[in-house]
Amino acid sequence: MANFQKYPHSQIVAIGLLLCALLLNGCGVSGYDAATLQKGERGLLPPSPEKGIVFDYYEPKGLAKWKRNWTYSLDLTGVSWNDSRTCTLIDPQHVVMAAHYIRPGDVAVMFHDRNGNPIERYITQVHTLAPMADVAVGRLNLSVPSSIKTYRFANGNDLQPGRAVFVTDQTKTVSLHSVRNHSGKSIAFSFDPTVPSIYQRNLVVGDSGNPSFVIQGGDLRLLETHTYGGSGSGPCYADPAIQSAIHAIIGGAR
Repeated sequence: MANFQKYPHSQIVAIGLLLCALLLNGCGVSGYDAATLQKGERGLLPPSPEKGIVFDYYEPKGLAKWKRNWTYSLDLTGVSWNDSRTCTLIDPQHVVMAAHYIRPGDVAVMFHDRNGNPIERYITQVHTLAPMADVAVGRLNLSVPSSIKTYRFANGNDLQPGRAVFVTDQTKTVSLHSVRNHSGKSIAFSFDPTVPSIYQRNLVVGDSGNPSFVIQGGDLRLLETHTYGGSGSGPCYADPAIQSAIHAIIGGAR
């Protein structure tokens, strides 16, 4: 820790301004996104409604630029969007997908860190939970670096009707829907009547496997990956049986 007593007042002010600038730009301050996420899902929406476009530009195997809008508070580096068969990281070497829409091993799984740098991996093994749930677990050829986000699972506290949910899709857009109901190992969403329609999207063919998240403890947690369209529905990752089956696959029990 620096000893500020040896610096004149003007230099201390300059250092303070520099630190503030770094904070505002999200650079070098690991808690920036977590602090913002404490607002909760609806609390992140800006005063003037703005569609949740994630990138200013996106090159699958090249540089990407994350859009500095309200979605920037969401660390989506662990979602691989270079193919419509979307993959989502649940640990440094495993992704989940829709079991009916699996990315093949010869198609790269591309992630982009916060600076937009591409990280390329390939799926070497796949195990599915079908017919229990529309979930496939893929093992990557190499672990991803710590600059790429991995997502923990939501839990039973996130299943109450009306719970706000961030829903992603193949257009690299984030919408805000809400929990309609939870039945067995599945969860279904509805359009949130309390937010402007610009935050809603009808999911269609090709959106399968895209993830939905809730905020829990200032962190994004994986709640669902899409099986059906409309406002969205699919396997519920808060379900203990689904979690146990995934952990068994990762642990090599199957």
